[in-house]
Amino acid sequence: MSEKNASKKSIILVIDDEPDIVIVLGQYLAKEGFKVFTAHTGKQGIEKIKENEIDMVLLDIAMPVMDGIETLKNIKEIKPEMNVIMITAYHDADKVVQTFRLGAFDCIFKPIDFKYLRKSLFAKLLE
Repeated sequence: MSEKNASKKSIILVIDDEPDIVIVLGQYLAKEGFKVFTAHTGKQGIEKIKENEIDMVLLDIAMPVMDGIETLKNIKEIKPEMNVIMITAYHDADKVVQTFRLGAFDCIFKPIDFKYLRKSLFAKLLE
């Protein structure tokens, strides 16, 4: 499958409490051809996963109420095979390692390197 076909067939959920990040990521992913869903809380994100056929999640680590780590645990309970890329502004190695142990396959630091994000997305989607 080509990148173009992968993006046209894939649905990505962006979960981040920062509206600007959600908008920027959503616009970027839509420009790449993905269908995009968004959520501003872990709870909203989990509901979208239950209600839709999501292929990949971009998930912020630091969110109020239910942080990204707790959200990731919940996602993996519902859909263990879900592909998740964590996003964070904090260079906290312990939290990043914890997300990998819970099943995230990558972590991207803010400000987001879109070239790296694209590479990570397609590497996983084209497996």
